[in-house]
Amino acid sequence: MYRLLDLFAGAGGMTLGFMQTGKYDIAVAVEKNDYAKATYERNHENTEVLSDILDITDYDSFKRSYGEFDVVVGGPPCQGFSNANRQRNHIISQNNSLVKKYVEVILNLKPRAFVMENVRMLKSDIHRFYCTNNDGVEFEKLGIITRNETICLLDTECPVVDIKEYLFDPAILSELILPDKVFYALRILYKNSRREETRKKALSKGKQCITHISALPRRSKAVSRQYINFEQASLNAFIRYAGEEISFDEAEQEMLNYLNIQRLMMHAKELLDNNIAIHNLRIDQRGVYVEAESYSVIEYIGKSLGQLYRIDDGVLNAAWFGVPQLRERYIAVGLRKDLHRCPELPARVYKEAEYLTVFDAIQDLEHVPPTFNTEDDPIPLNNDFLGTELTRELRNSSMLYNHVVTETRETAKKRFEALGQGQNFHDLDRSLTENTYTRPERTQNSIYLRLEYGNPSGTVTNVRKSMWIHPTISRAISIREAARLQSFPDDYVFVGTKDSQYQQVGNAVPPMMAKAIAAKLAEMLDSCSGLSNVQGGLVNGGHANNRGTQQDDVQDKVEEHCS
Repeated sequence: MYRLLDLFAGAGGMTLGFMQTGKYDIAVAVEKNDYAKATYERNHENTEVLSDILDITDYDSFKRSYGEFDVVVGGPPCQGFSNANRQRNHIISQNNSLVKKYVEVILNLKPRAFVMENVRMLKSDIHRFYCTNNDGVEFEKLGIITRNETICLLDTECPVVDIKEYLFDPAILSELILPDKVFYALRILYKNSRREETRKKALSKGKQCITHISALPRRSKAVSRQYINFEQASLNAFIRYAGEEISFDEAEQEMLNYLNIQRLMMHAKELLDNNIAIHNLRIDQRGVYVEAESYSVIEYIGKSLGQLYRIDDGVLNAAWFGVPQLRERYIAVGLRKDLHRCPELPARVYKEAEYLTVFDAIQDLEHVPPTFNTEDDPIPLNNDFLGTELTRELRNSSMLYNHVVTETRETAKKRFEALGQGQNFHDLDRSLTENTYTRPERTQNSIYLRLEYGNPSGTVTNVRKSMWIHPTISRAISIREAARLQSFPDDYVFVGTKDSQYQQVGNAVPPMMAKAIAAKLAEMLDSCSGLSNVQGGLVNGGHANNRGTQQDDVQDKVEEHCS
C-alpha cells in the first residue's frame, strides 16, 4: 500500500479513484471548504482531514505528525490573470499563490510520486502569473522566461490630478478605500439609477446611502487637499441625488468618477497585497497603467518540480476511461528521479464510438421522483431497472441519496418544455428569453441545456446554475444524476446546502478517471525497483513517451523524450 496525501481534496473524487485500486492508503487530505470537507469526512472516515494547505509551514513537524508519503495528489485552483482581468473585478486571481504552495509542499515532502490535475488550458497564455518581488533569484536559477505586461488599473481619464503621488502608499490606500458595505451600497445606487425602470427602487435605498456617507471618518492630514476636495464634491453628489434634491443626470458624472477612483485604488491595493513587482506607473487621457513581468504557469511547475522529478503531462479526456462525460483535464505525473523510471500517463481505454452515455448513467432513475430538500430522507430503490455497464457499477446502494432538485418556477418550466434533447438557451423562442440576461447572445451554450441520452454529457460544472435539463423529463438534473455523470457510485453521499452539493459534484475529479491514473501510477511504482539507468525529466529535456499509444491518447504534450 502506498501512503497518499490529497491536497485540495474537495469532495474526494481523486481519493475515491485511488482507493478503488486497492493500492493506496489515503492517510491525510486537505480541504478548506467546510461543506466539501464534511462530505469528504463522511465518505472517508479513516483519513485525517486538515483544513488549510497554508497552515503547512513547518515540514519537519508535519512529517513527525503525519509520517512520510509515497504519493501527493491534488488540483490547486489556477486562474490566470487574463481570466481575472476579463471580469474587471480583480487584477489577479487570489488562487494563484496556491499553485506555488502545491509545488512547495511537494519539494519539501519529496514523495516518490505526485499527480497534478488542472484545467486543460493550463498551457495557454491565459494561465500566466505576475512576478512578485520575491521571484527574481529563484526564476533566474530555474531559467524561467518572463515577459512584459501592461496592467490597466483604470480605463478612463483619471479625475484626480495628483493620484500618482499616493496611489501605491499602503497607509493612504487603507484610509481612502471605502468599507465594502459602503462601496457596494453606492455602486448599487449608481448602477440601478442608470435605467429609468429601476431608478425608483434604487432611490428607496437612498437614506441608507446617506447614513453610510455620514458615518465616514474625517480624512487625516496625510491625505492631499486635492483628493479631499474631489471626495467631498463626489459624496455630496451622492447625498443630494439620494435625497432627491438633484436629478440623476446632474449627479451621474461625479458619482461615476468617485466609483472609478475607488476601483482604481482597490486594484492598486490588490497588487500591493499580493507583492506584485510593478514599475512605470503611467497616467494619460486613456487611463492609468502600470507595467509588470509575467511567467507561464506550466513552465514554473515543470521547472520547479523538474528539479527532483521526471514528469509526463498531457490532456486526458474522462470519457476515455468510462466516464459518461466529455471532460478534458490537464494531468501531470511525476516520479522522483532516484526511482530511475520515466513516468507515463494511462493509455486510452474507450474509443470515441464506445463512449458511455447519459443513458448509461441515469436512465434507471427516470421513474424515481426526486425530492426538493437536502433534509429529505433517501429514496428506497428496488431491483426493477434496466441495467447498463455503468449502472451495474454505480447503482451499489439500496437507498438513493442526493436525488434532489431545485423546484422549477413557471418561467423555467416553459423553457424546459420548449427544448428538445441537445438544445439550449439559444434554441428558445425570443418570447421565452426576454428580461433574463442583459446580453442573451453572449449566453453560453451550456445554459438551459437538455441532455441527450445517446451521447456523453458535456463538462459537468454546477449544473444547478447552468440549469441542465433531464433528457426526457422537464425538470432539472438532480445532484445524484450529476454525480452519476461524474462516475460517483450511489453510496457516495454529499452533504451541505443544495447549491454546495451541486458545486462539490461539479468541482470533483471523476473517480473513474482518477482510478485509471492511480492504477497506472501503482504499476510504475511497483516496477521501479527493477529499473535503472533511465534519465530524463521535463526540466532536463526529458519527457516520458515510451509507450505505444494512439496519437490522440494525450493531447498538447511537450514533444520531448526521456534521454
